[in-house]
Amino acid sequence: MVSLLAASSGTAPGVARPPAIRRVRSRPSHRATAGPPTLARHRRLHDTSRSHDTCRTTGFRVKATDGSDETAEVPSALMEPIPTKLNRVPHPRELRQYFYKLGVKSVKGAVEAGESRMQLRVTIPELNPEMDVYRIGTLLEMVREIAAVLAQDGLRVKVCVQQALGQGFFTGMPLSLSGVRRILEMMDWGEAASFVALGQVGEDQIDDETAVYILIAPQNVVNGAVIYELSDMVDAAEAKGKQVVLINPILKDVPSSGGMMGVRGRAERLDFANSFVSAGHFRLLYKAGTFYPIVGALRYVYGGPWEVSKRVDINKYEEQYQVIGSYDEEPDAVAITKCFEAYRKIQRKKEAEAYRARF
Repeated sequence: MVSLLAASSGTAPGVARPPAIRRVRSRPSHRATAGPPTLARHRRLHDTSRSHDTCRTTGFRVKATDGSDETAEVPSALMEPIPTKLNRVPHPRELRQYFYKLGVKSVKGAVEAGESRMQLRVTIPELNPEMDVYRIGTLLEMVREIAAVLAQDGLRVKVCVQQALGQGFFTGMPLSLSGVRRILEMMDWGEAASFVALGQVGEDQIDDETAVYILIAPQNVVNGAVIYELSDMVDAAEAKGKQVVLINPILKDVPSSGGMMGVRGRAERLDFANSFVSAGHFRLLYKAGTFYPIVGALRYVYGGPWEVSKRVDINKYEEQYQVIGSYDEEPDAVAITKCFEAYRKIQRKKEAEAYRARF
């Protein structure tokens, strides 16, 4: 079995939109029905009571874990079709604009729904720090678009970048965030400038005026854990009825000789990292251990399904992303692999039928 890993990650003009469907299962709404919006309590990203082994795929039935058959339906498109040529860097502006819109739609929907803890994860090549084509300007442009839309709704926003972590000689900052605060200070925020403030990570950053806090790529470093300052900040924000959005967080443990982020307390750190609701998600899918070729993508916009798409070559020069599966919760690598295997199975069946029809 070929295992698929989510590593990072978009639709060419003229590509047909996937046909709409009737959802098999409706996603619960978190919007307030009356009165002023209230912040919803944070919920886990992974609900263990629900199975990810059942995949709604296009044009065939998939056997569920309980032995029953589930009728497959074509998933509805979340937005425009996914852009193509995503391994082309630097990304053209129209491709970047697609992901800016995805981020804006995702965060705006989650904020309006009253979520208090949110995270947006978009890891196309220019937004994936594991790749040498990582471009901080693309991330900051997306943050500016999100902040501007929230400001249009009358919400005051504070954009925060973590400060240097550690003690004494071992104080340091992630390379991907070095100099970001200075860039933010020089950016043109346009008409939203009076609604946008800058800050860092910490409980003392919470005030009475700000409604939404946007944290840019918070991450642990060797001999420094941002998760403790971040936890205090989020708790203080929730106590005052504020909302927190993490953009491309990297909250995994980073071992060090100083004993930071050891085994003790690891479960609590993981629980905290998983307490943020996914407002939006986009990443490219590759074969295990590689960043090439792109085999598909996983996309999610708040309030919609998690869509698994396969990259299909139309001819030597054109490609498109075809939706092959839809989930109500984020699928893991095993579930995504099953979608691809089911797709290959039905394709082989179609080829066999076409061959028999010829003879």
